[in-house]
Amino acid sequence: MRRGFTRDRKGTVAIYVAMLAPVLTMALSLGQEVTNWAVTQVRLQRAADVAAIAGALNYKATLDAQKAATAAALMAQLNGGQGTTTTTWTAATKTLSDNKITAQITAGVKNTSNTAVKVTVKETIPLGVSTMFSAVPGATITGTSMVELVTTTGAGSGGQPCLVALSTTGSIVGSGSTTVNMPNCTIRGNNTIDVHGGGSLTTAGIWARGAINIDTWIPATGQHPNSGQIADPYAADTTLQTALTSVAALTGVTNVSCQNQACTGLTNGSSCTGSSSVTCTMKPGNYGSFAVVSGGPYTFNFQPGLYKFKGNMSFSGNTTSNGTGVTILTSGTFTGSNTFNFTITAPSTAVVASTGGIAGIALAGKTTGTVAVSGSDTFKITGVVYFPSAMFDASGSSGLGISTTSCLEIIAASIKLTGSSYFNSSCSSVNAATFTSVAGTAVTTATLVQ
Repeated sequence: MRRGFTRDRKGTVAIYVAMLAPVLTMALSLGQEVTNWAVTQVRLQRAADVAAIAGALNYKATLDAQKAATAAALMAQLNGGQGTTTTTWTAATKTLSDNKITAQITAGVKNTSNTAVKVTVKETIPLGVSTMFSAVPGATITGTSMVELVTTTGAGSGGQPCLVALSTTGSIVGSGSTTVNMPNCTIRGNNTIDVHGGGSLTTAGIWARGAINIDTWIPATGQHPNSGQIADPYAADTTLQTALTSVAALTGVTNVSCQNQACTGLTNGSSCTGSSSVTCTMKPGNYGSFAVVSGGPYTFNFQPGLYKFKGNMSFSGNTTSNGTGVTILTSGTFTGSNTFNFTITAPSTAVVASTGGIAGIALAGKTTGTVAVSGSDTFKITGVVYFPSAMFDASGSSGLGISTTSCLEIIAASIKLTGSSYFNSSCSSVNAATFTSVAGTAVTTATLVQ
């Protein structure tokens, strides 16, 4: 009985093996086929990656979309992609079609202003065992890669400037008895710096694109001529630039004129009191030009917020202006002379959110004329004075800032100084822009993003 049972069991196993053998064979074949798909996909992905990198580097060198796409396709061919000797270039979409290879120049992923190269490499593999499960004769395997040209700028050096001349044809000039005290910040010119006469320059460094000519008897350490140029640190500040453009486009505004102990043309709720001594409360809003013609003394108390003046601003005679959390923009020139006292603190970001203004900016304009302060005056600003196209001229016995100034930065096309000046770059309290005397180096790299 046991021998018979053993024979029966062996026969049953043989039958099972015979029945399962085709299935096992088919499973092994299918597994091998799927493995082949995976290997092909890895190969195509590598081909797409190196092709996209080659295309991006070519574009960086040539800035030519068609040449870059052609270079990408050729690299894909070298790495097993199925190309052809005749390619098709579609200028509208910046796409090169090369049989099973497609290379396109497109916008970046990290930043849409960047350029990227996208490469797709395809290959069709005939189906084997898997045809039992699909009516499609072959499987299309795809490798896709995108490489973006990403530009990063390294940290600059030289410290924060407090006195900046942006023009490459202008200069920073000191004459007569010029004393500049800015131990915590630098002087920066995009052309030349010339200081002659007497006085001293106490700075954290003096940087210029061109020559620096300072009389040898004037104490001035840390001179760095031929140091390239820096960009306008506020050129990309859309809030400021849009506001400056809007000032020139103002309509329906009234000119303010102060003479004979009275001010006319006040709007936005501004008002004045007094007869022999006039005190005016100024409210934020839009105005025409502003001129103190005669009389005085006048005191102008600027309430927090944004002031726009279409036209020139002139403070002459015995005038005192005060304001905290204030931004003043003008489409014209700015003049302060004689016994002129101007004490304005720019708003911080928090103040801007509640009362308006532009963070860090105390006084600004787009004039190409001259911004001048002269005579026995005090120009005490906590914040930034920004006139990127103007000459800023501080002459006579003018005093820019005071010895305890925490923040004063002047940015203009050219700058002329005579007298004593005090600057500082501790402007974090009003959220002024941070920049350096030497611009960081921009580096563009080909970065795999997909």
